[in-house]
Amino acid sequence: MAVAVVVGCSTMKVHLLCTCRKPELAPFAELVFKTLRIGFPTADVLVHLNKDALVNCPSLSSLCAVVGADTCSEDTIHHSWIERLIDAEQEPFWICDTDIIFYDSIEKFNIYSALAGWRIPEWQDEFSGAITRARLHTSLLYINPVLVKERLAAFREVCPDTPFTPFCNTIYPLCLPFQNRMYFYDTCSLLYHAIGGQSFTAEQKDAFCHMNFGSISDLVLPRLKDGDKMVAARQAIMDKPELGRGVWRQQMEYFEARHPKFDAELPIPPITLEDAKSAKEWNIALCKGDAAAMTSSDLWYQLCHGVDDIVDTMQDGRPKMSKAQILSVFFKAMLFYNSPFYVANQKFMFPTAITSHNMFADSMAWENSSVRRHRMMADVMRTCGNEMYFMIALLKGGESHMREMSPKIRDRDFIGQHDSNDNPN
Repeated sequence: MAVAVVVGCSTMKVHLLCTCRKPELAPFAELVFKTLRIGFPTADVLVHLNKDALVNCPSLSSLCAVVGADTCSEDTIHHSWIERLIDAEQEPFWICDTDIIFYDSIEKFNIYSALAGWRIPEWQDEFSGAITRARLHTSLLYINPVLVKERLAAFREVCPDTPFTPFCNTIYPLCLPFQNRMYFYDTCSLLYHAIGGQSFTAEQKDAFCHMNFGSISDLVLPRLKDGDKMVAARQAIMDKPELGRGVWRQQMEYFEARHPKFDAELPIPPITLEDAKSAKEWNIALCKGDAAAMTSSDLWYQLCHGVDDIVDTMQDGRPKMSKAQILSVFFKAMLFYNSPFYVANQKFMFPTAITSHNMFADSMAWENSSVRRHRMMADVMRTCGNEMYFMIALLKGGESHMREMSPKIRDRDFIGQHDSNDNPN
């Protein structure tokens, strides 16, 4: 475990990269200097001034002097700058954006990890047109360069270092395709996914307000559907900075509202009127017209097919069904296991549910096996949900009724799941 680092150490460094591509963006290049010493009252501050900042925001030099910051000239971009800092520094440091307002000291917080920052969840970004993956936001990010390099080296050991297995630059942003969607790993996102990090607490996030994309707002805002509202909200905070305290909660709601949806068409099409009529006839015959038994039978059908849908829609270990679709399956389970007929016959039906579950697990494990007998058994066991119907038949009509229904149901389901040559569909 990493030893806790007290950020209040007098040798702690804070690095800021000042960029100002246009004069109208100057307010966001200047913003942090109004409260910087609230956030970092004792830290050594080094301001890296891009050439465009010196041209489009000439007040920066004097602002740096007021807060006691050293300066240096740069001609770089954000991710390259971070990469160089990690390579050059030997002690932990902070990087800080210029579009930030501080309300409390950051130096008082303890850090226990190689990285620490505000964790942004995965969300559908209108600017990039992509699903932006989770990361610790670089607007205010703690970096222990030694631990970062150690943990990244350990992570890379899983993959051989060859020309045929090239490794990505974990600092740089990257857009890439996955399952017909565009994904965006913003700056340091790949690093976070490789080595993890410490997420800011609510208290830490209350200590500052990040205005988001201040240095590129001219590029981002035109692509946002609620751009006008965003402009108004940002201006309100600029006019009255105290309004930004705790605004991270609204920003998180913004991200959560844009959580990517993975709704999938269910593999089983909606039941036709003819099939519904047939299913009702089967259910009446199975349950001998008992309404309570028919309700349990119907719920069991929905539950089994719902579980099957989750499994069938999985790609690379991830269900394509939406949260609502998956929750609906669990809802059906609650209804089934609390239905009056099940409750009255639990000592018979619960063991049957356990056996069906086990058979289905074996069927999944063997359905694509290289061993032919395993595939044959999997093909038979995939209809294991029928065992519950046979138990319901037994409870309603005894052994003779169960024996009457069992071969009929097995034969019906086999025909429905195989072609004319008895090959599985």
